[in-house]
Amino acid sequence: MAGEFVLTIGSETQIPDTLKGIFLKGRREPRIAMVGRSNVGKSSLINALLGTRLAQVSKEPGKTRAIHFYFWKDAGKIIADLPGYGYARAGHEERERWATFIGAYLRADEGLDRAFVLLDARHGPTELDLDAMRFLAENGIPMTAVFTKADVLKTQSERAIRKRESLALLKELGFGPDNIFWVSARGQTGLQELLRAMK
Repeated sequence: MAGEFVLTIGSETQIPDTLKGIFLKGRREPRIAMVGRSNVGKSSLINALLGTRLAQVSKEPGKTRAIHFYFWKDAGKIIADLPGYGYARAGHEERERWATFIGAYLRADEGLDRAFVLLDARHGPTELDLDAMRFLAENGIPMTAVFTKADVLKTQSERAIRKRESLALLKELGFGPDNIFWVSARGQTGLQELLRAMK
């Protein structure tokens, strides 16, 4: 059996009924929150990890406006697909609502194992990404940095420069090389290393 859809919540008011201590609607598998900008490739990575097309992949960023939960069978964990941040065309009030909703979930889920902070390998961490990491750190949530679209870096020189720059920046936030992964959902690279680390 591949991964499976668990449930969706669309507002802060649903959190108390969904989360009871370490349980998510009666399920006790640890959760992994997928955090990242709205165009970083979260849905593609989730589908690659689950081995099935459950998360909706859209060419228009900012489509995920609820939290979708999926069971990642191979790792024995539940993925929480959070709405992406930094979508410029969303209004200020809507962005604030998303931030409040996401923050409320992250603080409430006692079964949250860690957050995957998804970063675009082409650009490295942006200021928005660093803000998200600071928020997670302030709330005591362990983080794993996952660089997506690593296949876009075509040359060995380009990959080496980007990795060196990113490692230097993430080191200041407490990341070590064993907690940083470079993956490609399209090329299926780096996924097994990520799975082994989560097991």
